[in-house]
Amino acid sequence: MPFSSARRASRATTRSRARSVVGLAAAATAVTLALPAVASAQLGSLGAGSAGLVDTGSVPPGVLFPPTPGIGAGESVSVVDGPAVETGVVMEGLNIPWDVVRTPDGTVLTGERGGRMVVHRPGEGQRTVAIDLPGLVRQSESGLMGMAVDAGFEQNREIHVCWSRAVGGERDNRITTFEVDEDWTTMAKVRDTLTGMPLGVEGIHSGCRLATAPDGSIYVGTGDTYGPTGPQSLESLAGKTLHITPDGDPATGDSVIHTIGHRNVQGLAIEPGTGRVYSAEHGPDVDDEVNLLQPGGNYGWNPNVGGQYNQNVPMTDTARFPDAVEAVWSSGEPTLAPADIEFLGPEWGEWEGALAMANLKTQKLVLLRLSEDGRSVVDASVLLEGEFGRLRSLAPEPDGSLLVTTSDADGRDQVLRISPAAG
Repeated sequence: MPFSSARRASRATTRSRARSVVGLAAAATAVTLALPAVASAQLGSLGAGSAGLVDTGSVPPGVLFPPTPGIGAGESVSVVDGPAVETGVVMEGLNIPWDVVRTPDGTVLTGERGGRMVVHRPGEGQRTVAIDLPGLVRQSESGLMGMAVDAGFEQNREIHVCWSRAVGGERDNRITTFEVDEDWTTMAKVRDTLTGMPLGVEGIHSGCRLATAPDGSIYVGTGDTYGPTGPQSLESLAGKTLHITPDGDPATGDSVIHTIGHRNVQGLAIEPGTGRVYSAEHGPDVDDEVNLLQPGGNYGWNPNVGGQYNQNVPMTDTARFPDAVEAVWSSGEPTLAPADIEFLGPEWGEWEGALAMANLKTQKLVLLRLSEDGRSVVDASVLLEGEFGRLRSLAPEPDGSLLVTTSDADGRDQVLRISPAAG
């Protein structure tokens, strides 16, 4: 049984509730999902020499992910001159700060994959915030990952955190909600908001990006956990985007599942004005994608070949799934390794409304200018290529600046502020 809402679990620890998913492209009829009180675990034996214990994020980028200058912004995408930018350092001396968020009072919070929370308040230096994550699994691509500031933060001081956990035979990715004190010294657990997002045996493809919508609901991106059946199964939260309330209930309809058929969603962005929701995800060795999410849509990733995980299949397999939703943007070959995405505000002039995309392997920020209907890319620009190493997460600020985390490990990482140049 795949997942649970902690709020429901507190009502009855042994009771499950049926939820149905209607309109998913992979199913012609409604499919009933059980929501048990306790999430099932994805178990595996991990020896000391397991490849899953090698944290690829700690390998210097020049070794594992060498920069590849000049490969552009995806096949058939014209690269034009982009805006001039100014950069500054907000935090430094970090080790794989997976995400960064900004609260309404201007406080900047980042979380390292190993479990440390670091804060920078206006007028102060950076410092650590205490947080308890019992059973945190830092393994390969998993650990402390995405964060989202609750829409009601000014009243409840709640921040939602997605992390990997293994305790007492239970192994999953989960969203836990914490309340931070007024002095930013401690983050206290409020509830486990959503549990049971699968955690792969080797910690690969955990996704775990969060995005707060204007109505207060939360979108969640998950990965396929390097398993064959998750992306197309309505009984698993692997390879999906989810849509939940801050309490972990379905935000719309009868299921938390929003879309299916994804490989590893590490970027989510909501377009101002239209409310369109976009995801960015990693392809295997070709075809990273940006997708416009349609509730109930199937995005065509199915690595299940004879019961085994085989990624030599199309990212959007319209032969097997004729109704699969085509990508808005695809990298083609080679991949760029996109992580997070965010829309630019009016401060960016002619690039207002462009989708900014942070990239890991190719170490650059790509701006994608979308068509009016949001379903294709008009042109693009490339910024910061190779200047700061691997770029992972983005967060907007009220003045139009972007907070950007690097992912170079070994205490070399920073939270940067990227702003359109004055004048």
